[in-house]
Amino acid sequence: MGALDFAFVGTGNAFAPGGLCWNGFVVDDRYLFEAPPQALQSLNRMGIDANSLEAVILSHHHGDHFLGLPFLLLHWKYFGRTRPATIVGPPGTQELAVAIGRSVYPGLFDIAYDLRWVELADDESAQVGDLRLTARRVEHDARLSLNLGYQCELRGRRFAYTGDTGFCEAVVAMARASEVLIAECSSVDERVPIHLNLVDDIPRLRDAMAPEARLILTHLAPDVTAGNLRNTSVARDLERCRI
Repeated sequence: MGALDFAFVGTGNAFAPGGLCWNGFVVDDRYLFEAPPQALQSLNRMGIDANSLEAVILSHHHGDHFLGLPFLLLHWKYFGRTRPATIVGPPGTQELAVAIGRSVYPGLFDIAYDLRWVELADDESAQVGDLRLTARRVEHDARLSLNLGYQCELRGRRFAYTGDTGFCEAVVAMARASEVLIAECSSVDERVPIHLNLVDDIPRLRDAMAPEARLILTHLAPDVTAGNLRNTSVARDLERCRI
């Protein structure tokens, strides 16, 4: 089955605490989860060719997760992309991306490659290359079309990504089913219904996971650690992790 390679293009939240880049990560240098504003810059710094990405997977439409997409599309247009690309997200992803993209870069979608849009509702699945995605509705901003986490299978390995969310049954189910869970955790002890916190929520997620499974936290300030939680770490900007 082989190891899973995670490359964190950013690990901060919307307020970029301590100068952190906004959150996003690449799996096996092919699948980018989230499109934070600095995604292209971070990919370049990490030596990951943006043209090698097979898909961009978006959890929801907040700007820190979405607004790097026009720059990726710009790179694909002008730096020789010919391979098909897929963008996955909640309902309304294509409409929003096209409206923003055409506004900031006219002609952005006059392209020489096939661009596929996949919009998923709760419990719907999609196959992108050898990555199998199943969308899970999570609890975040009810004003958006939908907020998703993703249960994933790649080469027989099972991992999941919570997206931005409060504690809910969907994230517990993802934790139980995963060898690796990447969880957004926006505070240490502040209780905000639409976010996970480190003191109350993360230990419950950790307890739902198999003892040998790995839990990786993002969205925290740079001085926060995971403490004594078993097989748990806090991701850092531009860090690679092989599991």
